[in-house]
Amino acid sequence: MYYPKQLPYLLDKDFKEQIEYKEYSILELEEYCMCIWSIKSKKKVDKTIYNYILPDACIDIVIDFVNQSICFAGFSKDTISFALNQKIDYMGVRLKPGSFYILFGIPANEVMDHSIPFSHIEKNSELEEIFYIEERRKRIHQFKLYLLTKIKEWKEPTFIKMVDELYENPKGISVSSLAQQWGYDRRHLPRLFKKYYGISPQVLLNILRLHLSLTLLLENIDIAVIMEKCGFYDQSHFIKEIKKYTGFSPLELVQKYKI
Repeated sequence: MYYPKQLPYLLDKDFKEQIEYKEYSILELEEYCMCIWSIKSKKKVDKTIYNYILPDACIDIVIDFVNQSICFAGFSKDTISFALNQKIDYMGVRLKPGSFYILFGIPANEVMDHSIPFSHIEKNSELEEIFYIEERRKRIHQFKLYLLTKIKEWKEPTFIKMVDELYENPKGISVSSLAQQWGYDRRHLPRLFKKYYGISPQVLLNILRLHLSLTLLLENIDIAVIMEKCGFYDQSHFIKEIKKYTGFSPLELVQKYKI
């Protein structure tokens, strides 16, 4: 099952010391949501720390408790760095690829690689009440209640499940073979991807390959096995791709993960 690796504590050496990052799996939400996550400073941050977000094809609902704002945001192209300083207190839900369109009825390409205020999409929501809750457990509960109202009516999750299938074997897949496998016209498939995922088929496959590589790498799977499973044609290509998104070679990343 696709579960992207977000590793801010590996990509900034000061992050782990001053910031607490946690992910929470919520059983009732698992069909549509990866997790609810939180980022909170352990104390007032006296220097700039960076939260690096790898492209993952997910659209998040992000709550900023310090500035009392909520937005939708998603990233599919490059690793994005967000400067963190002073007091930091965020919470968000990482929606699975395909979930945003299914739950909100708005094409994902209108949000992917953008940041859109929550109020532009949700006009009459009680989620803003979460600003007045201090305890994390109660915040998560309030967030969960809101999300459950969005999924209370069963909605066809076919395009969510398709991502899991692609993640299991992302190598050697073309738009033509994908269209044939899923039973869609080849010319229509890119439009469906833009609507459900906000990106093209090739971009989604690249993202899935990246995160599968990272997952296997941090599980100490042999590099040759990773390259074969993920479709990298040589070791230099593999190293270049990992370094492009993380700033580290595969070996350096594994060494940092063990610390």
